[in-house]
Amino acid sequence: MSHGGVSAAFDVLAMDGLAVIGTLGFFVPAVILVTVVVVAVVRDRRLAAQEEAAEAAEQARAREALGDYEDIQARRPDRPRTPPTD
Repeated sequence: MSHGGVSAAFDVLAMDGLAVIGTLGFFVPAVILVTVVVVAVVRDRRLAAQEEAAEAAEQARAREALGDYEDIQARRPDRPRTPPTD
């Protein structure tokens, strides 16, 4: 009888081991896939934000350059014209 009890205990242990392997076999790849997707989304958002910031800076430089040109031509009404000091 003791031989049957050992075998049954070993079978339960073997089944528990297979359940752990099966669980890890499912969840580890799922966690890796979710991690890859999250990293890709974060990277994409970061790149998009950098591109938007660069575009906004370029537009600001263009507006400033246009404003300087209009100042030279004395066409900007929002700034008072100062007479020459010669």
